[in-house]
Amino acid sequence: MRLMRAMLLGMSLLGASATWAAAQSVVAVQWYQDEDDRQAFREGYRQGRWDAQHGRRADWDDNRWRETDDRRWYREGYLRGYREVGNYYYDGRSYAESARRFGYEDGYNDGRRDRHTGHSFRPTHDDHYEDGDRGYDRRFGNKSYYKHVYREGYRQGYERGYNSGWRSY
Repeated sequence: MRLMRAMLLGMSLLGASATWAAAQSVVAVQWYQDEDDRQAFREGYRQGRWDAQHGRRADWDDNRWRETDDRRWYREGYLRGYREVGNYYYDGRSYAESARRFGYEDGYNDGRRDRHTGHSFRPTHDDHYEDGDRGYDRRFGNKSYYKHVYREGYRQGYERGYNSGWRSY
């Protein structure tokens, strides 16, 4: 009887270890699709890039997709494509470059004027700096970022314009 129990226990352990070993060799199958593989996402991405490159306002409402999931993927693709182009380029120039250039020009002119009229060095006092939005277009996206970059350029231009009137003797 003991022998029979020992054999049953041995066979059970052997069977369990074989099952465990077989379970370890099973490869998990992933049934999701990567977002870049979805047709709706790819079409949205292409359209978003095209709209941004041609200066069009972001508009991802595409009724071609009837399924809610596909509409969501189209919108996600559109926004990604639009942001990749739209946040960086406008008329062949980056938004940040435009903001910095406008800020620098305004700062330089205000700095020269302040120096010429005898004002003290005050790069954050003028209205241009306060407003910080000359040249901004709503297609550029985030206005506070535009103002931040504009003001950086303004401070640099102001310092250069203010100090350009100094003469060393």
